[in-house]
Amino acid sequence: MARVSVSPETFNLVNFDAPTIAGIAEDVAVAVGLGSDVAVSITVDEAAMLGKAQSRVESGGVIVEATGGAFESLRKARDFDEVRCRSILGQALLRARDRLDPAFGDPPADDVLSVQLEVAWATTIEGRLHRLGIITGRPQRRIYHFRVRHGFSDGVDQVFQQLWDGEHLTWPEIEAASAEAAGDPVKA
Repeated sequence: MARVSVSPETFNLVNFDAPTIAGIAEDVAVAVGLGSDVAVSITVDEAAMLGKAQSRVESGGVIVEATGGAFESLRKARDFDEVRCRSILGQALLRARDRLDPAFGDPPADDVLSVQLEVAWATTIEGRLHRLGIITGRPQRRIYHFRVRHGFSDGVDQVFQQLWDGEHLTWPEIEAASAEAAGDPVKA
């Protein structure tokens, strides 16, 4: 099981519990295949209510930075939502796991990824998280994002399905699929 730390240890502005977040992160880390030697550090900015999170790999460990809104209930302000937390951490930890796997390839840093490649990678991540039972996938929502960035056609939909269903895709395969979809002419 990955070693997980959560900061802050005590939340003052939101009704979150650091041990609960750590427990969810440990479960998700095991499910996505992060090794027990991987340290996961989660920092929550409880003052920022936007729903945003990102992860990066540093020195073989994973750093997840999230805003309070990322783990917050959509129905009750400042309350914790376990399903949202599991989804956000699933996306962040699976992305980090991909980055730690030499066989996956070497994707650019998140802040320089093109929007098309970000959407293509997010499609593969959500599909895998759905198959792992970490989240309930929403392919209709995801395909909309994919179409907006790649075009609206049967060919684009076929590439989407390949990415959604892809189990062991590498970064070069994701790049190629995104390029294929982007080059498909838009049909009226």
